[in-house]
Order: sequence, then structure tokens, then C-alpha cells
Amino acid sequence: MNIREKMESFEKKYGKTIVVGEKTWRYYRLGRGTPVLWLTGGLRRTALGFSFLEELAGNHTVIAPDYPTTRTIDEFMEAFDTILRAEKINRFILAGQSYGSLLAQAYLALRSQAVELLIISSGGPADYSRAWLAADYLAMGLVRLLPEKSAKKMIFGGLLKVLPLPEGERVEWLDAIQHILNDELTRADVYSHFGVAADLINKRIVRPEAFEKWQGRVIVFSAANDPTQSAADLPRFERLFGRPIELVDMGDMGHAALLFDPVRYCSLLENALEG
Repeated sequence: MNIREKMESFEKKYGKTIVVGEKTWRYYRLGRGTPVLWLTGGLRRTALGFSFLEELAGNHTVIAPDYPTTRTIDEFMEAFDTILRAEKINRFILAGQSYGSLLAQAYLALRSQAVELLIISSGGPADYSRAWLAADYLAMGLVRLLPEKSAKKMIFGGLLKVLPLPEGERVEWLDAIQHILNDELTRADVYSHFGVAADLINKRIVRPEAFEKWQGRVIVFSAANDPTQSAADLPRFERLFGRPIELVDMGDMGHAALLFDPVRYCSLLENALEG
């Protein structure tokens, strides 16, 4: 099977749906063991990480949602709550990759009593200042004005620049990603991407006071060749969470290591959890 076919197989095998408010959320449950709520990145489709998630499911119960076209951070919080209740999961490891790390930090800020530890992969601190709002609002305005194809390319096409596609599977990965961009995601998905971030900033959800009573570990995965991360992230994380951060060095595995080197990435994750 090619990558698109493997993604479709993953979706059929593990996919579930649940209605939250007026929206239908699709999510995946697989594996057994200590639960992990895995929040995917900006391409919004969990099945891209099919190989890694099946690897992770060897030792864990994995819950991983896709993202519909939400407008507020509260919709995400309510959906995660509803999914976890439906799956009878009360306590879990919380993990976010890239855009998912923003959502994970917000969820921890609001639901810390349920979270054993936090994993952030290829993401930075989500304690954005209000200066970031101008950029988000500008992007939301452009989304309204631009043709849909251009609006999607503005954000999702840009993600391709941080994905070092493996040479041996480059054509297959491009086909899978372009199928999502062209056939599944819409202008509303792009608007949601920026709108939820702006809503999080407006509500000041991610701030040091939110984590003062939470005593869990914070593990950050960082790659030297990931343009979305910088050396300044670590001290910012430590100020945000008020504790030392456990840093996992991924070397040159890149922004999307879980897609292109899933076995090695999962091994790093399991070793970090055992530490």
C-alpha cells in the first residue's frame, strides 16, 4: 500500500466519531496501557502519523482527534473532555506536536488535574503576548479576501517548508499531503487555524499562574534543524511552567520526525517517559 492507502486503512480501523455541540469530531483509539491524548499538528489530520501512532500503541492507549472547523479554543476543550469521557479515561499523558502543542498547553492550563505529564514536540511556549494578535487578525483578514486556494497555500503550503520529506518516499508523502490540502481542508480550516490561536491569546489561558498547582513533568522534543524552534524556547518554557524542563534532543530529525522516522522517534519518547 502507498501512504494514502495506509492512512485510509488507519482511519477505517481505528476511527470513531462523536457529536459535540453542533459539530462532529472524528478521533482515533488504539492500543492498550497508560493513556496518551495525542494532539496532531497544523495539517489537522491525525492519520498522517499512522505509523508512529501504531508504534506508540504498543505500550499505550492512544486517543488522537482530527480537528474540525472550530472558531474558539473552548470548542477544543469541550471536545477533548467529551472524547475522554466517552472513552472512560480520567488521567492521561498529554502530548502535542507543532500546532497541537498550543492546544496541549491550553488544555493543561484548564484541566491540569487530569494530566500526568506534558510532552511538547516541535512547538514553542504558547504564552503569546497580545502583540501576536495583530498577526493573527491580519491572517484572518487575508483568509476572507484571498481565493480559497491561495488562502490554503498561505498557511498549509508553508508547512511543507518545514517538512524535510524523505527522498525514498517523497512522491508518496507529497501526494498524501496535497490530497489533504486540496481535497479535505477548506477556507474555514485556515480561518480556524488562526482564529483559535487569537482566541487563546485574548483569553490569556496559557500563563504561569495556570500551572502553579500542577506538579507534573514537562518534556520538550527539539530538533536542531527545526526552523519553528529556537534556543530561547527553553528558558521561556521554564519561566512559563516554573520548573526545569526535560529536553529531548532529536538531532537533525526535523520538525516532523514522527512522520518520517516513527520508530526512532517513538523510542526517544518511550525513553523519556521512563526517565
